[in-house]
Amino acid sequence: MSDTRPRIAIIGGNFAGLTAAIKLSRHHAVTVIDPSRHFEWAPGIHEILSSVKTPQSLRLDRSAIVKQAGHRFLRDRVSVLDPAQGRLVTAGGHELQFDACIVAVGALWNTHHVPGVARHAMPFRSVADSQAIEQRLDSLVREGKPLRIVIAGGGLAGIEALGELLRRHRNDAGLSIELIESGARLLPGLPASLDADLRRLCEPYAVSFRTGTTIASVSAKGVRLADGTRLRSGLTLWTAGLAPPTLLRESGLAPPPQIWADVHATLQSRHFDNVFVVGDAAQLPHAVGKQAYNAIDMGALAAANATRWLGGRTLKPFKPAPRPTLVAFGDLQTYLVAGRTVVASKALAGAKEGVYQVFMAQMAPGNVLTSLPAAAGRLWRSWRQLTLPQLMSLADFRSLPDFRAVRLL
Repeated sequence: MSDTRPRIAIIGGNFAGLTAAIKLSRHHAVTVIDPSRHFEWAPGIHEILSSVKTPQSLRLDRSAIVKQAGHRFLRDRVSVLDPAQGRLVTAGGHELQFDACIVAVGALWNTHHVPGVARHAMPFRSVADSQAIEQRLDSLVREGKPLRIVIAGGGLAGIEALGELLRRHRNDAGLSIELIESGARLLPGLPASLDADLRRLCEPYAVSFRTGTTIASVSAKGVRLADGTRLRSGLTLWTAGLAPPTLLRESGLAPPPQIWADVHATLQSRHFDNVFVVGDAAQLPHAVGKQAYNAIDMGALAAANATRWLGGRTLKPFKPAPRPTLVAFGDLQTYLVAGRTVVASKALAGAKEGVYQVFMAQMAPGNVLTSLPAAAGRLWRSWRQLTLPQLMSLADFRSLPDFRAVRLL
């Protein structure tokens, strides 16, 4: 008997793609395609640098999650997407027909075409990237070499990486860190007093910030700035921005001059009615932050809207929910940013950890009994390494100078 259920292909199995798969009922024939076996909790990869997290604690099995939702997982990479024909082809030679497609391909490491970056700098996008950085640092320590580190990018990824490097190595002899940010200040887009407070926290350590400048080239021995300044580096960590996957352009979802896939407020492609684009790859009429919580909400809405579209019903717009941002800076500080209000307390590390624990517990495949040991292990490691030490620091709670304090609940 042939399967008459509507066919939905989901390209990408990260926050948005997996959420869409879980939300789609078994009344649809859903196939999730991703080249990697593991889903990774990307907001926590910086903690691998300090060994607070292990690779295993940040990973879940994609195939098991998709199977538990009643769908099919194909471990492969989509090489051709033809929305007009409702078909896709994978690098492994599989050809799939679909009635609707949810594109959740995320974003790529952006070298900005700076000479030497691809060869000599280290990306910071995945668990494997973080492992490679940690191994490089350990190698430098074992060899007795000075830890000369350059971090390209003063956004969230660069700052959280810096915090973990200080947690692990701030007492190591020979440590020096140069952070380069092209913008006028650290954490562009967030309140300016974060910049001042981060600089204050770093004053006791060998950390230098160079804002308003860019890197012109990277070599095995260091970097050269746009003004000609040369900085020695045994490890250059590149966190400077995101790049769109080529599939968006090649499929017609992002025709030039677009870079990301432009979509309606409903997440439906402006070029193909049978395609919905979510997560980092989507360019909405009003830009939203490329954050995990937005990707999760977009995945849920795409699943609902794909179902509505297949049934000939009216689509609903994406309305990003206002959420505070938690910025971890190693064991030195954690910030909660809600609009223009900022509070700072080491105790807030427990709140960020709680978000991770809840999400991983909800996503983990298996019933309560089978998933309990892994969840208990994550919880114990987190309590021992993060939450317990930070709860001892409640007296450190304070607001940044030029913002209203928000009471901790």
